[in-house]
Amino acid sequence: MALEISYSPLFADNLESILMFFDERNGSDVFSKKLLKMIHRQIRLLSTMPDIGSLTNFPGVRILFVERFGIEYQIRDKSILVIDIFNCQTDPEMHWFKKK
Repeated sequence: MALEISYSPLFADNLESILMFFDERNGSDVFSKKLLKMIHRQIRLLSTMPDIGSLTNFPGVRILFVERFGIEYQIRDKSILVIDIFNCQTDPEMHWFKKK
């Protein structure tokens, strides 16, 4: 049975910022659309395979890597909460959830 997926406001805000950055940098939304499609495809995969992400140092929080981005999520009883997305090329020490 597939788990329901919900998104935190933090995830939505950060994803929007990432996509806007690439739109502005590239002068086009072609890359952003491809990236968004790739991210959503991997998140949909979580609904059937929630344990594919790596464990973090926070109980119950996992991280899924898509290209150069980390997607943090938490498995709940019958759902998955997608918490945040960040660029792995930035300083990893500045991010809360680190891979174990």
